[in-house]
This record gives sequence, C-alpha cells and structure tokens, in this order.
Amino acid sequence: GLGPLAAREASGRALSSVLRRARAQQQQHQDEEAFEDEEAFELPHEVENRYLKLLKRQERTARHLSKKHSGGQKQRKTHKVMTISSGYLKGSPIVSPNDKKVRPMMSKVRSAVFSMLLSRIGASQLPEECRWLDLFAGTGSVGIEAISRGCGEAHFVELDPWTAGEVLGRNIAALGVEDECAVHVESVFDFLSKFGYKAEAMGGPFDFVSVCPPYNDMNFTDLVESLEQSQVLSARSFLVFEYPKEVASCLKENLGPLKQLVNRTYGRTTVAIYGPQELD
Repeated sequence: GLGPLAAREASGRALSSVLRRARAQQQQHQDEEAFEDEEAFELPHEVENRYLKLLKRQERTARHLSKKHSGGQKQRKTHKVMTISSGYLKGSPIVSPNDKKVRPMMSKVRSAVFSMLLSRIGASQLPEECRWLDLFAGTGSVGIEAISRGCGEAHFVELDPWTAGEVLGRNIAALGVEDECAVHVESVFDFLSKFGYKAEAMGGPFDFVSVCPPYNDMNFTDLVESLEQSQVLSARSFLVFEYPKEVASCLKENLGPLKQLVNRTYGRTTVAIYGPQELD
C-alpha cells in the first residue's frame, strides 16, 4: 500500500481533478447561457415581427370597437337642402347634415315665424340693435335668417362639435356673417344655467330667442323650466318655441315673464310664440 504521504498526494490530485471538472462544467454552462443571450440579441427582427403582429391585433381590436360603438356608421357628410327665405341673404344656400341627427326648422315654418314676429313689432325688418339667441342651433338657419332680416347680433348654442364646426360654422363663414355671429359649443341646459354669470358681458337678456330642440330624448318639462329660470328672457323678449304636438301640455299660457301670442301647427310640428304681456 501507499505510505501516508503518497496517499495524501493521490487524494489531492483526485480532488484537483474533481474541481477542474466542476469548473469546466460551470464554465460550459455559463458559455451556453451567454450564447443563448447572445443569440436572442442577434435576432432583433424576430422581436420586431412579434411587435408588429401585436400592433396589428390592437388596430383590429380598435377598429372593431369603434365600429361597434358607432353602429357601423359612415363618416357624416353635408348637403344643401335649404335657402334663406328673405332679407339681404335671400336665396343663399345653407348646408345641413345628410343624416337625421339634425332637424332644422322647415323653410315654410321659418318664413311664417318671421312674418308673425315682424307683424307683432310693426316693422318690415328686425331692428339692427336687436340680439337673437338660437338654441339647439344645428344648421343655424333661424339665427342666420334673423341676421338676413336686419338683426345685428346672433348667438348660436350647439352641443355637437361636428355640427358646430362642419355645418353651423361653415354656413356662417360661407355667408360672410362672422362678425355678427357667436357660436357656443355646449349644452343648452348648461348655457341657460350659467348665463346669469355672463349676462352683463353678453349684453343682458336677448330680444329674440328661438328654441328648436330635437324631438327624441328631450325632456320638454325640464327645458321649459330651464328657460323660465334663466336670465336669457326679459319681459320685453320674444320667444319662438318649436315642439311636437304630443308634448303640448308642457307649454302653458305663460312662460316666465311672457305670454303666449301664437300657437300654430304645421303637420307634426307646432310653433308657439311668446311675447310681452301687453301685446295681443
């Protein structure tokens, strides 16, 4: 057998051999990991392809959701279906959306309304110093008609940004009446409730107010109440209110400081005109 010294040397060599093999295996494992990492970084096109596929899936999802929430509707467009009926802009075309989201006052109704108003004030045209408020303006046909017939200033309230810009704003610009007009893109109810804070800056109550609300999804009782509580009307104002005959009970003999002067029906549409108490 081996002596004690020789045995220790043999044991040391065996241990060194085991350690070398262990280090070699560890190094090999590290090299393989490094190679895998290096391989991942050396193939950026694979990462890019995965990213592009993800983007395409997201775009498809976004288009699907947009189509779902919009009901698959096409982009809204306009067409010319009306003209100004009288005044210095008589015959000028007015654009309107080619869908049913905006329901402008019919031309024959508009002509009749202005004839009745002018008869009540005993004039052939509106005074230049008067101010008109067109609520639920849509195309702006009523307020622009007022400008054409002599009114010096008209304010338009329209909630829908697309209608305010692509229809109402376009009509005002095309007819060159920007200086006489102001467009307020907000809810009619908000405008009425906040008017008291800016009434003085805007010139106080209006001389004429026209209300042509959408027939569907409209609480006419709340609308009448908002008008009565607002400061847009004075005891000298005239109010034109268009409504479907089904809600006739919402409009009483008096509305705020004004009394009903006219109430006429044109098909499904009814128009009530309110004015100062001393008028018949």
